[in-house]
Amino acid sequence: MHPIPTNSGLKTKNYPTMKKIILIINMIVLPLVASSQGRIAEIWTQPAIFTATDSVSWFFDVTGTALDGETEGIYMWTWFPSEPDAGNFNNSSDFAALHHVEGNIWRFDLVPADYYGVDAGTITAFYGLLKNDNGSKVTDAFAPDQVPPNDIKIYDLSTIRGTARIDYFPKQFTVDRPLSILVNAANTWSDCATSPVQGELAQADNVHMHSGVNNWAIQVQNNAENLEKTEMVHIGDSIYRIDLILNDYFDLPDNYPLEHINIVFGDDGWAHEGKDEDCADFAIAAPEIPEVVTPELLFFLQKISKKDLLIIKRTNNEAGVTALHYVITAGTTELSGDFEGTAAEMTAYIDLVTPLKDIQNLETINIVITDNNDRTITDIDISLSQLPN
Repeated sequence: MHPIPTNSGLKTKNYPTMKKIILIINMIVLPLVASSQGRIAEIWTQPAIFTATDSVSWFFDVTGTALDGETEGIYMWTWFPSEPDAGNFNNSSDFAALHHVEGNIWRFDLVPADYYGVDAGTITAFYGLLKNDNGSKVTDAFAPDQVPPNDIKIYDLSTIRGTARIDYFPKQFTVDRPLSILVNAANTWSDCATSPVQGELAQADNVHMHSGVNNWAIQVQNNAENLEKTEMVHIGDSIYRIDLILNDYFDLPDNYPLEHINIVFGDDGWAHEGKDEDCADFAIAAPEIPEVVTPELLFFLQKISKKDLLIIKRTNNEAGVTALHYVITAGTTELSGDFEGTAAEMTAYIDLVTPLKDIQNLETINIVITDNNDRTITDIDISLSQLPN
């Protein structure tokens, strides 16, 4: 249950779900809540796996939302598992403020159980949205009913608490975002050179990660020089966690083609070790990287005259591009308008006949196309075919 904020300018009425509230905010012209649009482009956490009692940072990329380019502050408005800033939708509390990182990236630091004021054992996920101070600009929600779901979750440890030896999150990790790796020391194999036994690593006072990438091509060894870097955090039940960003941790070259992360676990003096089944090194395969499709800008027709309908199409627009705008300069005449469509394909239909019919000896037109982020897509002069009078 999440009531509409009583000071938001809306008529006071309770609705059973926040989804209905967002719908109302989007549809009604409000005196204060004037702009609600845009799925948050990316959400990630540091560490990637955290518990309700851990200190964690949530990162949000607001590119393409109503908060794109915001300079006066962004605030958290969250209603699950509780509503810490209830009653302050139009005047957010200081504790709900995010920290600006760079560009459109903002960070929110918290200990979830403390911030929400609920029992840690009851917390499984977090729903909310981002807003400016007075609530006149808000993003779409981060919540399980979004497509795809983008709520922030407490990672389910049931797999690693069972028979699994290793686990990690996110599954679709990248080299420039946080990755958390878990090991259940009680399930790993040791004494591989003699008679392998399972669980010996759980007897160690500490656990470190000896690792490399692409069949150990680049390594961070578990040795005296790297003990602080390789040490894992014990989170209970013989489970240990390490948090890293692969680019930083391994000092990877730019555009490094990651294929695998190779791992062996051990204590600080290698008196105990932990390997995979059959005493194999652990190997985490890099996720398949989706092919980046290059945007394409097309003009129809190939030969253009001032008596044509000009069609401009742009396909495979980049993430965060939600609108395109054109300005055509023909001598002293200027035409402008917006493209129609979605990020997959946006099209502009431009009648040149009527506005250019009285312009004599027009040989070229200039076309400037910009996106919703004020980025220039193209600035081009196009020669016009000369038609007989």
